[in-house]
Amino acid sequence: MPSKMLSFSSTAQSSVYDAPSWAKTHLSNLPKHGRLTLSNTPTPLQQISTKNMKGAMKILSDLQTNFYMKRDDMTAGVEMGGNKIRKLEFLLAEALRLGHDSVVTIGGEQSNHCRTTAAACRMVELEPHLILRTNKCADVSDDVTEGSKKLGVVGNVLFDRMVGAKIHTCTPGEVIMPSALIFSF
Repeated sequence: MPSKMLSFSSTAQSSVYDAPSWAKTHLSNLPKHGRLTLSNTPTPLQQISTKNMKGAMKILSDLQTNFYMKRDDMTAGVEMGGNKIRKLEFLLAEALRLGHDSVVTIGGEQSNHCRTTAAACRMVELEPHLILRTNKCADVSDDVTEGSKKLGVVGNVLFDRMVGAKIHTCTPGEVIMPSALIFSF
């Protein structure tokens, strides 16, 4: 790993996934490759007060209904917070079990999904390749000149670079073209 990348020590544990009984009877595509433990779960439920609310919340208050919020923003740190990490626990377990060394995903230029994927991949020693949709030129150099048409080093792109993700770009129009998804890495 180049020294300018963030380094993560892998604390991910792999385990067999035992789906809930309702899923076993109603779903046919259950995970077959286990699950990595990358998130802090279960996350808490937080009761939200409906007193003095307007709109839909007033209706709940009038009905004396309790309102709870599932705090999936607390699943992990800033690099992997939110519900995206839950799906990645299964996808990355499958990638590892099948012997893959890289993961490719696609998203918008400042994609939270791509940032989370890049961080999770590095935690389990997979190489993340991110295809970012952007109207900017395909030059992904670290140009930070004001007004530059290059991708730059801000927001999620900065974090993607810090974890050493391989960044590729395409325009929104290229996304729907099958040939746009053929890259040689």
